[in-house]
Amino acid sequence: MKRLVRSIEVADIDAKAQSVAKIPALCLMESAGLQIYQKWKSQLGTSDRLVFLCGGGNNGGDALVVARYAYNDGFRNMLLVCTGSRISPSCEVQRSITKAYKIPRLDWDTANETDRHALFEDASWIVDGLVGTGLQGPLKESLQDLVVQANESAANRLAIDIPSAIGDDVPVSSVHIHADMTVTMGHEKLAMYHPVSRACCGRIVLVNPSFPSFLLDQCRTSAELCERVSASLPLLAENEYKNSRGHVAIFGGSSQYSGAARLSSRTAFASRAGLVTLFCDKDVYLVASSESPSVMVHVYAGQSLDRFDAILAGPGWGEGREFLLETLFASQLPIVLDADGIKAYASLLKEKRQPSHGPLILTPHIGELRLLVQALFPEDAKNVAKSDTPFSFFKIMERIATHLDATLVVKSQLVYVVSPGKQTVVVEGNNPSLGVAGSGDVLAGILVALLAKLQNCEQVALEGTLIHQRAGSLTAAQFGYYDSETLISFVGRATQEAER
Repeated sequence: MKRLVRSIEVADIDAKAQSVAKIPALCLMESAGLQIYQKWKSQLGTSDRLVFLCGGGNNGGDALVVARYAYNDGFRNMLLVCTGSRISPSCEVQRSITKAYKIPRLDWDTANETDRHALFEDASWIVDGLVGTGLQGPLKESLQDLVVQANESAANRLAIDIPSAIGDDVPVSSVHIHADMTVTMGHEKLAMYHPVSRACCGRIVLVNPSFPSFLLDQCRTSAELCERVSASLPLLAENEYKNSRGHVAIFGGSSQYSGAARLSSRTAFASRAGLVTLFCDKDVYLVASSESPSVMVHVYAGQSLDRFDAILAGPGWGEGREFLLETLFASQLPIVLDADGIKAYASLLKEKRQPSHGPLILTPHIGELRLLVQALFPEDAKNVAKSDTPFSFFKIMERIATHLDATLVVKSQLVYVVSPGKQTVVVEGNNPSLGVAGSGDVLAGILVALLAKLQNCEQVALEGTLIHQRAGSLTAAQFGYYDSETLISFVGRATQEAER
């Protein structure tokens, strides 16, 4: 796992590198600028026009060092756009050096409108060194204009440490740089892994600007980024058979949404479940029972649930399931709650009814997460994943997991695995082909099959997510874009690959 830390932690490391390790600030800046340039220069063409946005702080100083290394490598079609009334001592030194180099410069704060609007004409790359991780709120208006203009440019954008105006406590709805590449320093930042902000960081590259390892190790971890691309499951014993591999009960399917539960049922078999029973409504019984001879289909009429090892509730379930959900919870069996199951649970919670339960995994997408927040913490619901801050986004997921004593698998372009008392784990699949109808039903089927055998919510949530991601990669490699039925055919391979 890779650490995700709050920006204040890295700022503290920067200060201690100077005060404790006795490394001069200019040495840290020089190392940072050199490493950023080395990671970036392979992207450059000899005739590229480079525009550097240089604030008055150390982030701007880093940008000036990068500009100097580019100049030393022969780049001459360059412009430094400087701004800021308060200039840090290290940044002042770098401004003096680039002035001696006679690199063309424009002062944004005093420039006329004509010069401002012509800044990015023919620019190939814009290097963002406006503000770093110390920003506590939105940019001032004049810098917002500069950022908007940079974002509208056809140029590629490189962010130094973090895209300007993305920060732990800055609303993600604020105007900020949209980068194609971010070279970040010390540790990766929590603020970059909000669903909104992650898309604005582009490819993230981590470098160390000479921070001592003993200081980096002191950083408090706020979340973890999963570096694995493969899941890890224990091998099935040679004497396993259908009963020992787990019997899964799936409650789902309705006249309006008959396909979701069938997708989950088929996926459960591909994820090593030995037996799958689907409980559906009478009006879809014939359709469901004809779908797959391997799935046992029943209409639930109060039967005992004792023979099952885990339950999945929600895929295509429809409305009005609150009473049945309370019955399922009362069984104390391990449960995966998806889709309409989450909506039914949110309805119970809103009425202050929170039934006790056994091991529980919830798989909300962002809209369903908002329903849970609205039911539990209505004062925080409006802005979730829209105009909240990265720090508050992570905190609200942790509050929900703790309050419900449940593991969350929150689905967006990233996946967040959140368990009570544990570090949140971010899984970055980078596979938009998984964003297809029914993909969540497939994930739910994977999770309930694993839960029936492993009985550990945190382990199941992470390994099941990785299997889902791997199946998506395999399917995309074979077919490009696909539907969820095609995805299921690769879940078995991804599951088998995970066996260790």
